[in-house]
Amino acid sequence: MAKRTVALFGMMIAALFFTVLSVYSLSTGTSLAEAAKEQQNYTVTIKTTRGTIYDCSFRALTGSGKENYITAVVPGADTAVSLNRSLSASEMRTVYPLLSKGKPFVLKLSHTIAASGADVFPVRERYNEKQDAVHLIGYLDGSGNGAAGIEKAFDSQLKADQGRITVSYPVDALGHFLPGEQKTVSDTSSRQKSGVVLTLDKTIQKLVEQASEKYLSKGAAIVLEVPSGKIRASVSLPVFSPNHVGSVLKSEDSPLLNRALSSYSVGSVFKLVAAASALEYGISPQEEYTCTGSITVDQQKFHCYHSEKHGMETMQEAVAHSCNTYFINLMQKVPSSQFLQMARLLGFGRSFEIAPGISSCAGVLPTEQNLKVPRALANFSIGQGQLTATPMQIAAMVNAIASGGRFTQPYLYEGLVNEKLEYTEKAGTVSGVRVMKEQTAELIREFMNASIEEGTSVHAKPAHGSAGAKTATAQTGKYINGVETNNSWIAGFYPYENPQYVIVVFAEGGEGGGTTCAPVFREIADGLYQLGKVG
Repeated sequence: MAKRTVALFGMMIAALFFTVLSVYSLSTGTSLAEAAKEQQNYTVTIKTTRGTIYDCSFRALTGSGKENYITAVVPGADTAVSLNRSLSASEMRTVYPLLSKGKPFVLKLSHTIAASGADVFPVRERYNEKQDAVHLIGYLDGSGNGAAGIEKAFDSQLKADQGRITVSYPVDALGHFLPGEQKTVSDTSSRQKSGVVLTLDKTIQKLVEQASEKYLSKGAAIVLEVPSGKIRASVSLPVFSPNHVGSVLKSEDSPLLNRALSSYSVGSVFKLVAAASALEYGISPQEEYTCTGSITVDQQKFHCYHSEKHGMETMQEAVAHSCNTYFINLMQKVPSSQFLQMARLLGFGRSFEIAPGISSCAGVLPTEQNLKVPRALANFSIGQGQLTATPMQIAAMVNAIASGGRFTQPYLYEGLVNEKLEYTEKAGTVSGVRVMKEQTAELIREFMNASIEEGTSVHAKPAHGSAGAKTATAQTGKYINGVETNNSWIAGFYPYENPQYVIVVFAEGGEGGGTTCAPVFREIADGLYQLGKVG
């Protein structure tokens, strides 16, 4: 009964529309036949396309969202009745006002319909609800312009020579559809195949996203290719849907923040810089020190984690056990200027432009004047104090070690392609710069492997082969309910014998790098092996 009522209502609306049209035509002294002589076209746009963002193998990172159905509708009595059979009552309430205007219009539906006077075009959303690499890809504003990430940085290129799907209908001088006339469909949507190519590897990106979300709530994970510095994956947590950005604007967890490019307190992963500086200065890797659990500098006591007493250690053992007192003592023997210079050479204290228009934070590096204060130097020796850095900077540092002592700035951008996927612009080759002797890098790799095999990184050891890594639990100076929160890190390379990837995992909070971040590292390394990405 209700269905028939709605149908009758639709027919009444259509009949009323044509009655009004006839009266209007007669009152102006113009018949419908005369109006038809002044034929013109009325065009509706089904979709406006935008260039595609690709991974390194030309796999689309955008344009593969859920399928919707854009329906072009020509008003008429038959159309109203037919639509009433295909649409719900709530959908029809939206359609009635559009029908009454008498001009062709479009409907966006999540389902397809078969109705008289309706042409259906399946189209895909630009983004998935769970979008790959969402913090790097970015999102669009309400006007369809790039508002963040690659979408914003390359907005003009992605909008250039836009394609469209349009339907043109012959109409009379009053703008009303002329029955029996042929509509014209124009489709230049293939232009959306042009776009931007990134260094990301879609399969590695998905692997890192899954591993990170399994163990972390807030943090970041990065995979770089050794030695090129190409960013194969970059994840920031929590994620957000680019289709519903407004819903997270006031979130306390700041989902829109790209934590992979933001700076944080570093902690013990910085001991790798200290070790490199000491070795380059000429200090032997066999340099010994007895850890009693604490060391006093300028009347301030510095402890090892949980005040653990490591006993007699060499540099390798100090890295493996993440001994604070060893490195505080060690760096008192190295000129602070040389220590600081090594940090600069490894990318600390400066921003990385990973793609045109997208840069990481520079972080904070203390000055040489700062390090004249003994307590400041002690903190700097173990990655504490003023020092902050981004996960991307930590990844670049490890890449230099894994690459035999050559530093290469990480990068994301490969180039621009036309709709035939031919490059119209190619990013220049990024060349590495030697920052430490090859022997120094080799020794540090051995130290990091010792951490995986018998030290704080044991929970990161992959199932296939070995790796090198360094953990960190960094004090933040921030307190929640009277308890200081820490940042947890693990940074390393895989596999050990022939490093091909740098893996960095960062967590806001957590119980420490060896507990919170190590399982993510292991799962990524194992996944790379299973995907056949390790030669």
